[in-house]
Amino acid sequence: MLECVDVERRFGGLVAVTGVNFQIQRGEIFGLVGPNGSGKTTLTNAITGFYPPQKGRILLDGKDITGTAPHAVARMGVARTFQNLALFNGMSVLDNILLGRHVHMKPGVLRTAFYSWLSRDEEIKHRQLVEETIDFMQLQGVRDEMVDAIPIGLKKRVELARALVAEPRFLILDEPMAGMNQEEKEYMARFVLDARDERGVTVLLIEHHMDIITGICDRMLVLSYGEVIGTGIPREVIKDPRVIKAYIGGAKDAT
Repeated sequence: MLECVDVERRFGGLVAVTGVNFQIQRGEIFGLVGPNGSGKTTLTNAITGFYPPQKGRILLDGKDITGTAPHAVARMGVARTFQNLALFNGMSVLDNILLGRHVHMKPGVLRTAFYSWLSRDEEIKHRQLVEETIDFMQLQGVRDEMVDAIPIGLKKRVELARALVAEPRFLILDEPMAGMNQEEKEYMARFVLDARDERGVTVLLIEHHMDIITGICDRMLVLSYGEVIGTGIPREVIKDPRVIKAYIGGAKDAT
C-alpha cells in the first residue's frame, strides 16, 4: 500500500528525517514510534504532501506521489487525524463528521440552483454514510452535541469518524490515544482494529503507548533523531538495545 524509499526532509540545515525506508502492506496496522522530536510527524507530513521530501520517493499503491499536493493525496484515498485536535468548535458532532465527506462532494452554482434534481440524492447518500459511521463509532448519544462540550476521549472518536467517512484506503492516525485513560485507549484500539477488519483500511498508527503498539500492530518502525533504529514485529523490536536506549535514555528534539 505504501512504500518510502530513502526519504529525507530538511529544514534549512536541520535534518528532520533521513534515509527512511519501509513498506506497509495492504491490510496492515503499522506502528510508527519514537521519542518526541524523532521525526514521526515530519515523515507523515511528507507522505501526505504538506512537506514533500527533498530526497527519496513515496509510493502509494505503486504510484509515485512524491511532492503531490495534500488535497490530491486525499482524493487518492488517504485520510489522517492530527496530534492536536483539529475539530471545529461551535459545530455539532454530526456537522464535524459530515465535513469529512468534502472530498466526495461536487459543489457548484448549478448544483445549488437545481438542488432537488442535481444534489438532493447525493446529499442523502452522504448523510446515510455519516449516520452509519456515527453508529460504528458509538457516537449516537452525542451526535447533536457541540463538539467543544464533549470530553477529549469522545473528541478523538469524532476525529476518527470524520476520517473514516472519507472512505480512505490508507489511514494515518497521529497519536489518537493521547490524553486518554486506559479504558478510553482500549475502546479506541478496538475501533482501529474494526476499521481495518470491517472496512478494509490500511493503518499507519503513530503512538507513544507501547502496550497499544504491541497489542494491535502487525509491524512497527522506530525513529530516533530522524533515522530508523528498528523495524519488524513489535514484540521483537522493543527488545532491541538501540530502541531501549532511545526511550530510556531520551532523545532530544530533532524536529
